Amino acid sequence: MTNATYTNRYEIKYLTAARAMPRIEAGLLDFLVPDEKGSGARGYYNHSIYFDSPDYRFYQEKREGELVRLKPRLRFYRPAPEAEPEAAFLELKGRYDRIVAKRRGAIELDFAERLLSDCLVEPDPKAMESKAVREFYYLARRYCLVPCVTVLYHRVAYFGAFYPNIRVTFDRVIRCSRYTGSRNSDDALIYAIPPDQLIVELKYNDKVPRLLLRRFNSLGLQQVTFSKFGVAMERTHDEILPRRYLLASPLGTPQPRSVGSLTTAGAGRLKASTP
Repeated sequence: MTNATYTNRYEIKYLTAARAMPRIEAGLLDFLVPDEKGSGARGYYNHSIYFDSPDYRFYQEKREGELVRLKPRLRFYRPAPEAEPEAAFLELKGRYDRIVAKRRGAIELDFAERLLSDCLVEPDPKAMESKAVREFYYLARRYCLVPCVTVLYHRVAYFGAFYPNIRVTFDRVIRCSRYTGSRNSDDALIYAIPPDQLIVELKYNDKVPRLLLRRFNSLGLQQVTFSKFGVAMERTHDEILPRRYLLASPLGTPQPRSVGSLTTAGAGRLKASTP
């Protein structure tokens, strides 16, 4: 679990079978070192609660492919899905064409609780020292933000052994819910993508070593465009899409398709699914 705030960052995402994770980790081991706070099989859980306006302004920016867009969210870090959070941050994840910039500010857990009940509650003076918290509060007032969807998943993270600007994460058991309280409940959560699939993210500043990219390609990873926020909204909000979609067939069928916020190149047949 890193506390870093990144600017001018790029992301490449890959979709693969969850059972392939040990093989992929072994194949990248000479390039990576474990994140001390999220290493090995233990990892940690990202519990993100996204905020949007009543007319879904930020979701629409994503769905329409706006080159400049933003995602306001509250993120809890947990050692287990129903464990007490170890930390909470307000985050603004922006995209400027291909560049990703994430700004974040730490907040107290009791303030996070109050924020979920009343998004306009004023942060305490200490929290307001963070530029990200001040910007979040401005957006909350301007757009009448409300919590709209929860995303919960397990993450194992690594940093580059020789390239300090590299970070690689493995995200699995990605679930979502319209319930936006601070407590997780298995009854409220549904799978955003099937539980036997894994999202691998390669994140880097400025440029990525060609040697590392060749290693990723040699592992047979399938590059995708994927938004946890977008897929979670489409899986949980009836008024957004008349149909919702899941990847339904095994990986490897070369049928590029784009549905909502999930674009695959060879993920197989897509079928409608109701949570």
